[in-house]
Amino acid sequence: MSTKQFVYENGLLPADVIVLRKKVFGMVDHFAIYLGINVFGKPQFVANFTNGVQIIPDEKIDEQLETYIPERIEKFEGNHYQRELVIRRARSKIGERAYNYITNNCEHYKNLVLYGRAYSTQVNTTGNVLMAGGGFLLAKGLVNSNNKSRNWGVGLLLLGIILKYYADREEE
Repeated sequence: MSTKQFVYENGLLPADVIVLRKKVFGMVDHFAIYLGINVFGKPQFVANFTNGVQIIPDEKIDEQLETYIPERIEKFEGNHYQRELVIRRARSKIGERAYNYITNNCEHYKNLVLYGRAYSTQVNTTGNVLMAGGGFLLAKGLVNSNNKSRNWGVGLLLLGIILKYYADREEE
Protein backbone atom coordinates (compact mmCIF):
# COMPACT_ATOMS: atom_id res chain seq x y z
CA MET A 1 0.00 0.00 0.00
CA SER A 2 1.35 3.43 -0.88
CA THR A 3 1.72 6.07 1.80
CA LYS A 4 -0.84 8.30 0.04
CA GLN A 5 -3.31 5.44 0.01
CA PHE A 6 -2.63 4.76 3.71
CA VAL A 7 -3.32 8.42 4.56
CA TYR A 8 -6.51 8.45 2.49
CA GLU A 9 -7.88 5.13 3.77
CA ASN A 10 -7.30 6.16 7.39
CA GLY A 11 -8.65 9.69 6.94
CA LEU A 12 -5.52 11.19 8.45
CA LEU A 13 -5.46 14.87 9.28
CA PRO A 14 -2.41 16.86 10.37
CA ALA A 15 -1.52 16.13 14.04
CA ASP A 16 -2.96 12.60 13.89
CA VAL A 17 -0.56 9.95 15.18
CA ILE A 18 0.23 6.55 13.74
CA VAL A 19 1.14 3.99 16.38
CA LEU A 20 3.39 1.34 14.87
CA ARG A 21 4.38 -1.94 16.48
CA LYS A 22 7.63 -3.68 15.58
CA LYS A 23 6.99 -6.85 13.59
CA VAL A 24 9.93 -8.75 15.11
CA PHE A 25 9.33 -8.62 18.86
CA GLY A 26 6.18 -6.49 19.03
CA MET A 27 6.94 -5.26 22.53
CA VAL A 28 7.60 -1.58 21.86
CA ASP A 29 5.45 0.89 19.95
CA HIS A 30 6.81 3.59 17.66
CA PHE A 31 4.96 6.88 17.19
CA ALA A 32 4.91 9.04 14.05
CA ILE A 33 3.00 12.30 13.69
CA TYR A 34 1.30 13.12 10.39
CA LEU A 35 2.18 16.67 9.30
CA GLY A 36 0.03 16.80 6.17
CA ILE A 37 0.81 16.93 2.47
CA ASN A 38 4.07 18.68 1.52
CA VAL A 39 4.64 21.05 -1.44
CA PHE A 40 5.38 18.05 -3.68
CA GLY A 41 1.99 16.49 -2.90
CA LYS A 42 3.43 13.75 -0.69
CA PRO A 43 2.37 12.83 2.85
CA GLN A 44 4.84 13.97 5.49
CA PHE A 45 5.48 12.37 8.87
CA VAL A 46 7.82 13.28 11.71
CA ALA A 47 9.18 11.14 14.53
CA ASN A 48 11.92 10.99 17.13
CA PHE A 49 14.50 8.37 16.19
CA THR A 50 17.80 7.37 17.75
CA ASN A 51 19.49 9.87 15.43
CA GLY A 52 17.09 12.68 16.37
CA VAL A 53 13.76 14.25 15.48
CA GLN A 54 13.32 14.20 11.74
CA ILE A 55 10.82 14.24 8.95
CA ILE A 56 10.68 10.71 7.65
CA PRO A 57 12.04 10.83 4.07
CA ASP A 58 9.64 9.65 1.34
CA GLU A 59 11.61 6.47 0.66
CA LYS A 60 11.72 5.63 4.39
CA ILE A 61 7.96 5.93 5.00
CA ASP A 62 7.19 2.79 3.04
CA GLU A 63 10.15 1.08 4.77
CA GLN A 64 8.67 2.07 8.16
CA LEU A 65 5.34 0.54 7.16
CA GLU A 66 7.27 -2.65 6.23
CA THR A 67 9.23 -2.79 9.52
CA TYR A 68 6.34 -1.80 11.76
CA ILE A 69 2.69 -2.85 11.78
CA PRO A 70 0.30 0.12 11.95
CA GLU A 71 -1.48 -0.80 15.16
CA ARG A 72 -3.80 2.15 15.53
CA ILE A 73 -4.37 5.76 14.65
CA GLU A 74 -4.66 8.30 17.45
CA LYS A 75 -6.91 11.01 16.05
CA PHE A 76 -6.09 14.49 17.33
CA GLU A 77 -9.22 15.91 18.90
CA GLY A 78 -8.37 19.60 18.83
CA ASN A 79 -9.68 22.29 16.52
CA HIS A 80 -7.94 23.70 13.42
CA TYR A 81 -6.01 26.29 15.45
CA GLN A 82 -4.78 23.63 17.89
CA ARG A 83 -3.71 21.39 14.98
CA GLU A 84 -1.64 24.25 13.57
CA LEU A 85 -0.04 24.75 16.97
CA VAL A 86 0.86 21.04 17.16
CA ILE A 87 2.38 21.10 13.66
CA ARG A 88 4.46 24.19 14.52
CA ARG A 89 5.63 22.53 17.76
CA ALA A 90 6.50 19.31 15.90
CA ARG A 91 8.47 21.20 13.26
CA SER A 92 10.29 23.28 15.90
CA LYS A 93 11.84 20.12 17.33
CA ILE A 94 13.19 18.84 13.98
CA GLY A 95 16.94 18.36 14.17
CA GLU A 96 17.08 17.91 17.94
CA ARG A 97 19.36 14.99 18.78
CA ALA A 98 18.41 14.25 22.35
CA TYR A 99 16.90 10.78 21.83
CA ASN A 100 17.05 8.48 24.82
CA TYR A 101 15.04 5.28 25.31
CA ILE A 102 14.21 6.26 28.89
CA THR A 103 14.09 10.06 29.04
CA ASN A 104 13.21 11.23 25.50
CA ASN A 105 11.87 8.51 23.23
CA CYS A 106 9.38 8.76 20.35
CA GLU A 107 6.41 8.55 22.74
CA HIS A 108 7.81 11.37 24.90
CA TYR A 109 8.14 13.42 21.70
CA LYS A 110 4.61 12.62 20.52
CA ASN A 111 3.07 13.65 23.84
CA LEU A 112 5.24 16.75 24.13
CA VAL A 113 4.19 17.89 20.67
CA LEU A 114 0.50 17.09 21.13
CA TYR A 115 -0.04 18.00 24.78
CA GLY A 116 2.99 19.99 25.94
CA ARG A 117 4.04 17.23 28.33
CA ALA A 118 6.72 14.64 27.56
CA TYR A 119 5.23 11.41 28.85
CA SER A 120 5.87 7.76 28.00
CA THR A 121 3.41 5.09 29.12
CA GLN A 122 5.93 2.48 27.97
CA VAL A 123 8.63 3.79 30.35
CA ASN A 124 6.05 4.24 33.12
CA THR A 125 4.75 0.67 32.71
CA THR A 126 8.30 -0.71 32.76
CA GLY A 127 8.92 1.28 35.95
CA ASN A 128 5.76 -0.17 37.52
CA VAL A 129 6.79 -3.73 36.62
CA LEU A 130 10.29 -3.23 38.04
CA MET A 131 8.91 -1.68 41.23
CA ALA A 132 6.45 -4.55 41.72
CA GLY A 133 9.12 -7.18 41.06
CA GLY A 134 11.62 -5.36 43.25
CA GLY A 135 9.08 -5.03 46.07
CA PHE A 136 8.31 -8.75 45.85
CA LEU A 137 12.01 -9.72 45.92
CA LEU A 138 12.72 -7.30 48.75
CA ALA A 139 9.86 -8.70 50.85
CA LYS A 140 10.89 -12.27 50.06
CA GLY A 141 14.49 -11.48 50.98
CA LEU A 142 13.46 -9.88 54.27
CA VAL A 143 11.16 -12.76 55.21
CA ASN A 144 13.71 -15.45 54.28
CA SER A 145 16.77 -13.48 55.46
CA ASN A 146 18.17 -13.83 51.94
CA ASN A 147 20.61 -10.98 51.27
CA LYS A 148 20.88 -11.70 47.55
CA SER A 149 17.12 -11.55 47.05
CA ARG A 150 16.85 -8.48 49.25
CA ASN A 151 19.62 -6.66 47.35
CA TRP A 152 18.12 -7.51 43.94
CA GLY A 153 14.78 -6.30 45.25
CA VAL A 154 16.19 -2.96 46.37
CA GLY A 155 18.00 -2.54 43.04
CA LEU A 156 14.92 -3.29 40.94
CA LEU A 157 12.75 -1.12 43.16
CA LEU A 158 15.14 1.83 42.76
CA LEU A 159 15.42 1.29 39.00
CA GLY A 160 11.61 1.26 38.75
CA ILE A 161 11.40 4.53 40.70
CA ILE A 162 13.99 6.12 38.40
CA LEU A 163 12.09 5.00 35.29
CA LYS A 164 8.81 6.36 36.64
CA TYR A 165 10.54 9.68 37.32
CA TYR A 166 11.76 9.89 33.71
CA ALA A 167 8.46 8.72 32.24
CA ASP A 168 6.90 12.16 32.77
CA ARG A 169 8.48 15.58 32.45
CA GLU A 170 7.38 19.13 31.71
CA GLU A 171 8.36 20.89 28.50
CA GLU A 172 11.70 22.61 28.89
